[in-house]
Order: sequence, then structure tokens, then C-alpha cells
Amino acid sequence: MKFLEDLRFLKERCGNSYIMALLSNRGIHCLLFYRLSHLLYKYRIPLLPLIFTRIIQIIYGVDIDYRAQLEGGIIIVHGIGLVIGSGVIIKSKVTLFHQVTIGVRGGENKDIGFATIEENCTIYAGAKILGSVTIGKNSIIGANVVVTKDIPINSIVTTDTKLLIRERQIKS
Repeated sequence: MKFLEDLRFLKERCGNSYIMALLSNRGIHCLLFYRLSHLLYKYRIPLLPLIFTRIIQIIYGVDIDYRAQLEGGIIIVHGIGLVIGSGVIIKSKVTLFHQVTIGVRGGENKDIGFATIEENCTIYAGAKILGSVTIGKNSIIGANVVVTKDIPINSIVTTDTKLLIRERQIKS
């Protein structure tokens, strides 16, 4: 079950007990409501997916579209202001911080596609990932970065123009 993978990954990364995570972790609450609404959507049960996602918007200020595809093993840190659009795909072991937006680019080029975030990525506070881009596995997207192009695997993207994309050393 994907929600159990979320709990396991949270315990692995943060050391939280399962009970404390269930009682007090906002990110886990948001993921639980998303997973329930996505399940109802897959079974074509009308209206309830929308209601559950709106509850999380009101309580926590997090907007995860019930049509997005989030694999198990996701962590949401703080969460307030997090937006995940309807066509977004997020693989396992991804950590998302507050004020992150993953959605369409729009504008003049009419890019209405959505991003794919591959395994083991971290997306820091305020980052915006817009359009049909892929964030390669093992990548880090720094705080307040705007991504509109594909990011290769093992990359670190920062707002420092000298370090726009640099290879991250992976220990074998």
C-alpha cells in the first residue's frame, strides 16, 4: 500500500515513529487524504475526491490534485503552499518542501503539460517546476528555483547562475 511506503520513508529519513507521524505530521495527513481521493477517482466515484482534496486545502493550505500520480514513499515537509497539478507524476523517495509548485507553464507557448519527478529527488522551498519537464532521478532542486527544462539525473539546480546545473557526485 502506497501510504505505508510514505510512512516507512518518513521514518527512514526523519526517524519519526509511526504513531507520532499519524498523530502530528501534516505531510502524512495530506498524503492520506490525497491517496483516499485518488483511489475514489480511480474507481470513478464522483465528487468525493474533490471534497477530500478541498479539505486538505482548507486545513493545511496544500493543493494536490486527486488526478496526479504519486507513487508510495513521498515526504511533504511543512507543506503550506504546496501545489501539485493534475497531470504530475512523482516517483518514490521524493521529498517536497513548502511553497513548491509543480504545474503547467502556460503563457505564449501554451505548454499545458505536466512534470515527471523521478526517484530520489528533493525539491526545496519555493521551487517552481512548470510544464512538461522531467527531473532526473537523484536530483536536487534548490530553493526558489524555476525549472522549465528537463534536468538530467544526478543534478543540483540552484539559483546561483554560475551553478545553474552541476553534476552531483554519487558514491558507489
